Amino acid sequence: MDKIKSFTILTLTLIILGGVISIYTLYRINHFNKIKIINDQMVRYTNDIHAKVLENEIAILSFAGTFDSTFLNSIQHIQFDISRKIDSLKELAYEIDQDISGIDSIVALIDKRMDIFESSLSENPEQEQFLAFVKTHRKDIYLQFSQRIKGFNNLILNNLKTELQAKEQGLINNLNVLAVIIFAVAAIAIMAVIISFNSFSRYKIEQEENTRKLAEYKELLEEQVYQLNISNKELEQFAYVASHDLQEPLRKITSFNDLLQDQYKDVLEGDGKLYLERIAYAANRMRKLITDLLQYSRAGRQKEEEGNLKLSEVAYDVLEDLYVIIKEKSADIQVGNLPDIWGSYTDWRTVFQNLISNAVKFSKKDTPPIIRITSEIAPRELVNEHIEDPDDKVEYYHITVTDNGIGFNQEYADKIFIIFQRLYGKDIYDGTGIGLAICKKIFDKMEGTIYAESQVGKGATFHLIFPDYGENS
Repeated sequence: MDKIKSFTILTLTLIILGGVISIYTLYRINHFNKIKIINDQMVRYTNDIHAKVLENEIAILSFAGTFDSTFLNSIQHIQFDISRKIDSLKELAYEIDQDISGIDSIVALIDKRMDIFESSLSENPEQEQFLAFVKTHRKDIYLQFSQRIKGFNNLILNNLKTELQAKEQGLINNLNVLAVIIFAVAAIAIMAVIISFNSFSRYKIEQEENTRKLAEYKELLEEQVYQLNISNKELEQFAYVASHDLQEPLRKITSFNDLLQDQYKDVLEGDGKLYLERIAYAANRMRKLITDLLQYSRAGRQKEEEGNLKLSEVAYDVLEDLYVIIKEKSADIQVGNLPDIWGSYTDWRTVFQNLISNAVKFSKKDTPPIIRITSEIAPRELVNEHIEDPDDKVEYYHITVTDNGIGFNQEYADKIFIIFQRLYGKDIYDGTGIGLAICKKIFDKMEGTIYAESQVGKGATFHLIFPDYGENS
């Protein structure tokens, strides 16, 4: 009886002790989790501060190289971010009784670094002076500040890691003496299985509903694509009919105007001849505009026959067509070794026709045009910069068309590819303002891009970037 009583008391004592230790362990777990969260936040802030310090150095170097006030604003924003993160770091350190001497050292170094920047800028107000100062002292300043800041950052991280490991080891020691926790874990596991089963059932129902909705959306999308294709065909047919119907009365106007000039040119007085000439000019311009509009409506949609192309031969075909104007302008045009690709002859002829004729047309007065057409395998960095979602499995080409013409302001580099957008009046340079818009549609169809770089009075360079998918594309 006494043994049974003692065993019962011992059992109750162990249960009570286990319960007390369990409660204490739960408290330690919660406390440890809180400290771990704070430590993670402090690690993130510490790394952010280090990154901002490096970003600040980059901004200073960029300002030294360009003297652009935008980088001064960036430096101010970076300093504000650093200050805010340091305040947050200190608050977290106070919560866990962490020594902040390392943080204060970082603050002092950052402040001293900015004092040197401001004083050096004050002493070297000219760009060349300041740039020379930065180049001369960059390494010393980096070792004096950035390296030391990094060292303090590492010291803070190491201290956080050491303290966290110590608390973690203490928690592990408590867990090792608690056999009763096994039963709690088992109970939790059973509850987790039940909850997981219920969650999976709900997830399966939601997936079935999402699948049904996705099928409905797919059906709706296919219907919209079908309707869009019908609309495109109707639009193309309308453009053809409209251009044909518009050109017929223009032909009559031109014919009657020619008859008037032939039969009555000797009897017309005053401004009569001038009026007839203006009628003829306006009719011809209208015919050109209608033709370009029709070509624009078909560009990018019309299915042209594709095949193996020697782009150099296409370019020379265009030069033959433009022989008269090239000779009149005494233009010097050199075509480099352009690639052999799979594509549409009509599309590429249209592109070269517009770019070369524009380069000849927009030449400087009394200066013979010099035009160079070159090609290369496009660097992957250039492709990623200018092509949205490029295909990594295919090769891209980069063709440039460069001239020494009148050029244009770079801020209008996008405007020139918009239909009817002209940088110069038609009374100065003839044209409809549609040619480059057609080129852009063609390159959109190719899944490539065309863009321009220029300076006023220093010519322009048009960049053509496109993939070569080959015969099986």
